[in-house]
Amino acid sequence: MNKSLSKTKTKETPSEGAVHFIGIGGIGISSLARWYKAQNWAVTGSDAVRSSVTDDLRREGVKVKIGSKKTNIPKEAQLVIHTVAIPPENEELIEARSRGIRVITYPQALGEFTGRYKTIAVSGCHGKSTTTALIAKILIEAKLDPTVVVGTKVEGSNFRYGKGKYLVIEADEYRGAFWNYLPYAAIINNIELDHLDFYKDIEDIKKSFIEFSQNVSKDGFIVVNGDDKNVSDVVSKIKDKKIVTFSEADSAVIEKIKKVIKIPGHHNVLNALAAYKVAKELKIKEDAILKAIGKFKGVWRRSEYVGKTKEGWKVFDDYAHHPTAVKVTLDGFKEKYPKDYLVAVFQPHQMLRFTSLYEDFKTCFDSADKGLLFDVYNPAGRDEKKSKVSAKTLVKDLNVIAKASKQAPKAIYVTAQDFKKTINAIIKESGKKSGIIVVMGAGDINKLTPKILVK
Repeated sequence: MNKSLSKTKTKETPSEGAVHFIGIGGIGISSLARWYKAQNWAVTGSDAVRSSVTDDLRREGVKVKIGSKKTNIPKEAQLVIHTVAIPPENEELIEARSRGIRVITYPQALGEFTGRYKTIAVSGCHGKSTTTALIAKILIEAKLDPTVVVGTKVEGSNFRYGKGKYLVIEADEYRGAFWNYLPYAAIINNIELDHLDFYKDIEDIKKSFIEFSQNVSKDGFIVVNGDDKNVSDVVSKIKDKKIVTFSEADSAVIEKIKKVIKIPGHHNVLNALAAYKVAKELKIKEDAILKAIGKFKGVWRRSEYVGKTKEGWKVFDDYAHHPTAVKVTLDGFKEKYPKDYLVAVFQPHQMLRFTSLYEDFKTCFDSADKGLLFDVYNPAGRDEKKSKVSAKTLVKDLNVIAKASKQAPKAIYVTAQDFKKTINAIIKESGKKSGIIVVMGAGDINKLTPKILVK
């Protein structure tokens, strides 16, 4: 395991000053920028591209520059915080270090705050954002006034500044980010093979979760998925920590959650169950927990309803990019809308992930009636290796599988230019009056969604 970005001892952050963020358009680091602004810091930042996140920050009074230039860093800057994806040769990083400005990563900066609160850190390969938001909702409704840092937008923002003793955060395993955190309570939703540009294999990933778990305070607890074998392997190696399990065996509680939850999919019922277990450990009454879950409306880009086509088909947006996340998302929509024609629009994210999990991508679209696949999106700073497989080869393989089972062609390769035309053709050819279109991916696919919506 490469621990080059593991936790480091850093000095206490001063109460106010001037801070500059490199990669400020990231959904996680932008929440930290809002946190510093709430504490009266002068906040500036830069990002490679303009986005809805950078636009929102500008409206809130943060000075954001697009593009990397050493002149972006104000003369008065005392601290520079950057995403882990920023390469060491970045012009602003070099400038900050040459000027003797303190430079830390986003996980290191967030880690400094975790020791000041009773921090609840939500980890796992899927479901982190929704579970984090659910826990936050329960604590807010219970009048505990938490501070919240989440990797998506909840009711319009990815940050909430509270005055209570609890901090609720999303604890990402990428590049060992969560090793920096000092939680009072941790949640492990699931563990799967992912982020192979950093981890060697599944055993390496499990070791990473063990290290994260050891950071939990002695008087705290860890809520774990008892149905996940990889999680169970990790739990067997955790020493001197209180373990609380959630699983399908909690059938009575699951049925109560199903009666109140409004977001689709059994995977979200389990996310709510994890949040329920946390809340019970915090001595929140069951009626209050279930009432809060019932009020939860979901989060940005997680089975988010965004509008309709001119034919009246419902369109949803989702961040799913791992094959398991794609599968459970589509299964959830098929469960909720069993009579509707289901179209999955998918943009694979990162070539290494796509290549390594290619066989799993062949089966994750089973619940969809039709799949539309875009080329692989490779984020800046991540791998751009060439591969023998692509969106086109996956389309071919999906259609071979469909033909073998005497089904109609399952998938279509699309580009941004023919997206709207292809959707219109599918709607017409389906002969269905109602349908569901789910646009999925962690790249820029959601920018195309407005093309098919009624204005």
